[in-house]
Amino acid sequence: MRKFNAQEQLGIEAGLLPTEIQRRDFLKLSGLSVAGLLIGIGPAKGATAPEEKPFEPNAFLSIQPDGRIILFSKNPEIGQGIKTSLPQLIAEELEVDWKSVEVRQAPLDNRYGAQFAGGSTGIKTNFVAVRTAGAAAREMLIEAAARRWQISLDQCFARNGFVIRKDTNEQLSYASLATAAAKLNVRENPVLKSRKDFRIIGQSIPGVDNAQIVTGKAEFGLDARPRGMRVAFIERCPVFGGKIKAVDDSAALAIAGVEQVIRIEPTKNPTQLVAGVAVIASNTWAAMKGRKALRIEWDLPAELPESDEALRSRFEKSLESTEVLRDDGNVIDSLAKCKIVHEATFEAPFLAHAPMEPQNYIADVQADKADLWGPTQVPGSVRQRAAEITGLPPNKINVRMTRVGGGFGRRLMADYACEAIYLSKTIGKPVQVVWTREDDLQHDFYRPAGLFKLKAGLDENGQLVSWHLKATTTSRYVFAGSSSPAYQTEVFPDGFPAGFVKNFRMEYAPTSSPVPRGAWRAPGHNITAWVDQCFIDEMAQKAGKDPVDFRLELLGEEDRLMPYSDHGGPVYSTRRLKNVIRLAAEKSNWRQAAPKGIYRGFAAHFMFGAYIAEVVSLSLKEDGTPKVERVVVAADCGLVINKSGALNQLEGGIIDGLSSALRQAIHITKGRVQEQNFDDYPLLRMKDAPPVEIFLVESEEDPEGMGEMTLPPLAAALCNALFAATGKRIRKLPIQSRDRVTT
Repeated sequence: MRKFNAQEQLGIEAGLLPTEIQRRDFLKLSGLSVAGLLIGIGPAKGATAPEEKPFEPNAFLSIQPDGRIILFSKNPEIGQGIKTSLPQLIAEELEVDWKSVEVRQAPLDNRYGAQFAGGSTGIKTNFVAVRTAGAAAREMLIEAAARRWQISLDQCFARNGFVIRKDTNEQLSYASLATAAAKLNVRENPVLKSRKDFRIIGQSIPGVDNAQIVTGKAEFGLDARPRGMRVAFIERCPVFGGKIKAVDDSAALAIAGVEQVIRIEPTKNPTQLVAGVAVIASNTWAAMKGRKALRIEWDLPAELPESDEALRSRFEKSLESTEVLRDDGNVIDSLAKCKIVHEATFEAPFLAHAPMEPQNYIADVQADKADLWGPTQVPGSVRQRAAEITGLPPNKINVRMTRVGGGFGRRLMADYACEAIYLSKTIGKPVQVVWTREDDLQHDFYRPAGLFKLKAGLDENGQLVSWHLKATTTSRYVFAGSSSPAYQTEVFPDGFPAGFVKNFRMEYAPTSSPVPRGAWRAPGHNITAWVDQCFIDEMAQKAGKDPVDFRLELLGEEDRLMPYSDHGGPVYSTRRLKNVIRLAAEKSNWRQAAPKGIYRGFAAHFMFGAYIAEVVSLSLKEDGTPKVERVVVAADCGLVINKSGALNQLEGGIIDGLSSALRQAIHITKGRVQEQNFDDYPLLRMKDAPPVEIFLVESEEDPEGMGEMTLPPLAAALCNALFAATGKRIRKLPIQSRDRVTT
């Protein structure tokens, strides 16, 4: 069994990720047996005759007597397309016509293994196991047909939901073979199809929920309405770390529909419950009015409240006591001998997740069981928190996954689910907790803010020979009280250009802050790629070299596998990184002069096992603000499962990256978040969205994720393009502040 990287290990410890399941282990753990061949879904209730029972060889599929083929998607669907791509893997190995299948969201069930959305791991960690489920069923159906025809297995093959006899082309439908197949032994190691024979994997397939989404039929968390449900709105302390001193709820209780007002005390773990006062009502409007009528006196922390200015001062102090994470060669001596030495400081703000669907969750806690449902990336964590709050055993807690209106790491936290579970347990009725947009922006777990100081040197030949980074961030692991090192997912000691600069030093220190922090799309990389790729561009300019050539020169002509200890490792390939750099340059016409008034910037990055290079082309408006005209992306994410879903994810990362780089920041004053809604935390509008051209590398490598890959280098390519346009470097984000270019 392989060694897990730090991010995967954290997921395992939190109950979010399984240890790796190989095909043999998958079949054993799933409970496939000679007797029932059932691992997840039992025989249909009410079936009266063996021939009428569906064929359910495992939890991932069911073939009904009427021929319907039902495939189950195990992981939460947060917009990353997993509800389509995982069933594609099953259908490929099962040998069925994709148009004939029905896809359903699976419930939380230990027999599926980990059910988790995060780190762009859904396809990568399930690529073999889920295909194995389809292959095992296919082989059982083929054996059932061979027995009926009394011929050898090699005289039969499966195609489009039929088993076909080679010598006569006679065929038997899967439905007609289901009963006989259910009685057969399962093979522990079914033969997976050769990649050259794939007919469904690699195709562009629309999302299975598309029709329901556009007609309003898809179930999101806010759509669920269990019988007898109450609605809860919670007033939380506007100052981080505050507690409740006193509550006057008389006006709230006088509002028609308001039934109860409940105080919520904070848990020791800051990622679960914070201090708040909940108004329980029979309907949403009454709960909202009731919350507004509350009169709460807060017990605020004794220490000075957090502010942007105070945090900036602590950042500077933290950089005086950093820990060395990597130290190659002798940076200090090398810098003293360099012909050109250059320094720069980069500042990155807190960011909110701002999913289109604000947080919400439903809990129905009863004496002997609990039913939970709503949007989450971590249903297993929700069940674990529910067991702790209710005292119920996990097997008495049913977690149903609705479709999620955006995750981006926010729904890796289960705080809003904890609120619903706590309130339902308290009142003994089903409760839906609903957050407003203002709640969502002001009580998030924000992307860590950070300060990065770099110094690098060039020798007399313009070669980059020294690189010194001193960094500090408000580490999310420190906030959560994790046992993981503070620097993990904040900086990356093995990331490029480490290993390519003879004298390289990386130092880091965390900075304390009461501001809640969490994972934000492409954790850590969303800042470090901007910092590294901007500074590499600066060094290329100091050396008088083309930015693309400078990167290729650093990587060298030899193809190497570089050690990489973080998520996406244990190595990365310089061949694949150079390939996307060259491809992006080619497709963007980098080697040709840009049209008049168009300015281009370049960036490239490796993360989570994938390789991305991007070129941003922009123009300047009359007021000097940038207008992004075009983004070209070269992406090597290994084997692509669903081209349609892949393009959607990669394009989405570009749009999200433009929003955050151009316009978004969370500001803290007197311990409070200043931003409240999309008017002061703006998303990119359709009229400002540029054309995005994506070029996928045809690859035989195992698949990697797509959901987060294009965001990290986007800010760097954008800032580098702005330098080409203005001659000014952008070292503090966001770039635009109230339509002003910040330089």
